[in-house]
Formats: sequence, structure tokens, C-alpha cells
Amino acid sequence: MMDDMPKRSDSKDRMIAAARRLFREHGYLGTALSDVVTESAAPRGSIYFHFPGGKEELASEVSLLHAGDHIAHINRAAATTNTAGQLIEAFIGRIRDELISSNYREGCAMAPFVIESTAASDQLSDATRRSFQDMIATLAARLTEKNVPDSRATQLATHAWSSVEGALILSRVLHSPEPFDLAITQLAATADTEATAPTHHARKDTPRDHRNK
Repeated sequence: MMDDMPKRSDSKDRMIAAARRLFREHGYLGTALSDVVTESAAPRGSIYFHFPGGKEELASEVSLLHAGDHIAHINRAAATTNTAGQLIEAFIGRIRDELISSNYREGCAMAPFVIESTAASDQLSDATRRSFQDMIATLAARLTEKNVPDSRATQLATHAWSSVEGALILSRVLHSPEPFDLAITQLAATADTEATAPTHHARKDTPRDHRNK
């Protein structure tokens, strides 16, 4: 029995990862549980062992995985960039590059939950809402650390995530990274403006000191 435990855990993780890939490409309604089992090479019959709540429970786990991946990326990007604009470029650029590498096939894993199922699923609606809230809050916190005022950081983070979700749709349709590139250019410029403007406003009498905050 002890030897079975790592296999069960690994099987569950593989199914969540496989479901994420399938949801990104085919949507929620377009993905059957049998597709997840096949894609993950998990033992048949194991899906309800790991997810007794069925497809909704599996999708809720996918929300956690998808959000966790983006949150980790935002934190890594923040640690390797110096300005708010650079953070925006790194954060959105990675999502753009992943879409391109998938040949414009894999969009947002959570968008199908919102579009296709949440009206009928309180569990999945709650999981998706919390995931988006956490992603927005993380980006806002990292922007604040790069001198974007608290009063603007959440607005800018929400704008950035809205732009990402829209760019995922347009880039897939157009088969082009241009929607992402436009979003990066405009949002990075806005982020840098927000990060510097408050300092200038607060210290108009000592413009030479604004770098020594």
C-alpha cells in the first residue's frame, strides 16, 4: 500500500496538468474526462478516485494550478527587473511567447470556465474568481514595490490582466503576436509613468532628489 501512494499523487498531478492543457486548447465543454485520462496516461477509473466531485472539482484544481503558475512567474519577473515597465514587459511577454510556442493553440485555461460553465457552477465560479483576484493582487503588490502608488497599482494590474485575456483571444484569431506587443508597449509606458509621476509631484521643489526616495 505504501508503494501505491506516490503513484496516486503523481497520477493526480498528471491529470490536473493534462486537463489544463486540454482546457486551454479545446475549452471546458470540449474536453471530456476520458480525454484527460488518455492525455495524462492515468489509470482508467482513477479520475473519480482523485476527483470525486467530477469535472468541476478537476477544473477547480486547474484554476489553482494555472493561477499558481502565473503568480510564480510574476514574482520571478519582479525579482529580475528594475522598473514597473520592465515587470510588465516580462510578465506579459512570457504569456505571449507561450502562445506562440503552442502555434496559437493554447489560450487561458480559466477563460472557458467563465464563458462556458460558471453560471451553473458555484464551486467553479468561486475558484475562478479567487484565482483571478489572487493574480491581480500579486501583480499589484509587485508594481507597488516598483513605486507605482497603491491607489493605481490595482487598477493597472486589472488593466494588464484584462489586456492579457483579450490579447489571448485576438492573437489566436489573427495568428499574430501583435495584440500582445501593442499591450506591452502601452502598459509598460503607463507603468513607468505611474511609477515616476507621484515622486515628481511630491518633490517639485527638489527635483534632483527624486531618485533618493
